[in-house]
Amino acid sequence: MLTAILKEAWISIASYKLRTFLTMLGIMIGVAAVVMMVSAGQAVQNRITETFASMGSNLILIGPAELVTGGVRGGRGLPSVTVADVAALKSLKDVEATSYLMNAAVQAVYGSSNYGVSVKGTNPEYLIVNNWEIEDGVMFTEKDVRAAKPYAVIGQTVVDELFGLQNPLGKTIRLKGKPFTVIGTLKEKGDGLMGDDQDNIILMPSTTVRQRLAGSPRPQYTGIAFVKATSEDKMELVAKRVEYMLRTRHRLKDGVKNDFTVRLMTEMVEKVRSVGFVLSALLAAIASISLIVGSIGIMNMMLVSVTERTREIGTRKALGAPNSWIMMQFLAESVLISFIGSFVGMVFGIAFSQIGGHLMGYNVPISIWSVVVSVTVAVIVGIVSGLMPALKAMRLNPIDALRYQ
Repeated sequence: MLTAILKEAWISIASYKLRTFLTMLGIMIGVAAVVMMVSAGQAVQNRITETFASMGSNLILIGPAELVTGGVRGGRGLPSVTVADVAALKSLKDVEATSYLMNAAVQAVYGSSNYGVSVKGTNPEYLIVNNWEIEDGVMFTEKDVRAAKPYAVIGQTVVDELFGLQNPLGKTIRLKGKPFTVIGTLKEKGDGLMGDDQDNIILMPSTTVRQRLAGSPRPQYTGIAFVKATSEDKMELVAKRVEYMLRTRHRLKDGVKNDFTVRLMTEMVEKVRSVGFVLSALLAAIASISLIVGSIGIMNMMLVSVTERTREIGTRKALGAPNSWIMMQFLAESVLISFIGSFVGMVFGIAFSQIGGHLMGYNVPISIWSVVVSVTVAVIVGIVSGLMPALKAMRLNPIDALRYQ
């Protein structure tokens, strides 16, 4: 019985190809949009997770305090954590490494090549806290930091832009007209969280940046500091010790707010993930509106079909076709239209997601649950949309139907 009903449903919808296609279009667009939106959201979440994971999950970040005026947050205050503070934090229990950054944006020159780069003044442990490795050469040492040696460790983008196929080790680059010797190159890391090029970087001793680029020999505050705990389960305890030591070193009395912020990488990852999930759900909800539009289209088509086939329905009933058969016939047509439309939409959604991800350099996963949910919803939409026309067809009086012109 089911096979016969589906066969008749297929013959019926195939008789009106253009109308059937236009009716399917709403479902196709809706399912494709939901699949693409959810896949895009998951791709962004994966990129965020990968970026944070590349830095290490057991990382604690220390930055300037937040400015609050009248209960409203107004950005960041002035840096308050010094290089000496960071060095002192290394002595805390369960701390593996500490580091910091002093940022500068300059033009790097080698021969006739000129390229804008991000210079980071730091210490040797920066590689440890950020899970970064040396490709060729060496990293500068603490002795080099104390002596403010004019050494540079460069990222792969800088290598490509300034040196091309040449070996950069031992070569001299110029920043602000001053010479610096390349002693090492970093392994490629790729784009960052905001699409920024993490390999467009030059690492230098912080003292070198202060004295040779910033023009200030006095100790400076760090833009951001890092503390790497020995394990993830020790992070909260280490964070409390960090806060206590910094308050003590900054001589902050009880009741006085911190002049710094302490954030756990795990907390930041969870917040970003939750925001990404909500955003994905919101985008999917917006995209699913087209499914509702598609369901209205199916209902409209099926109502028109019932009207056009009134005499056919009357003939079937006169020949003994049960009401359930008539109802199932129109429900089958509605579900078939919805299912085919959802399947085609799913294929296009996956295809466009993969193409878009490839063009943007994102690894876009195929969201199985979004595919299952979209197809399930589409079939339900088909049933709901076809129910009213099916009931209308079932309730037709065969005598009145045969008289219909």
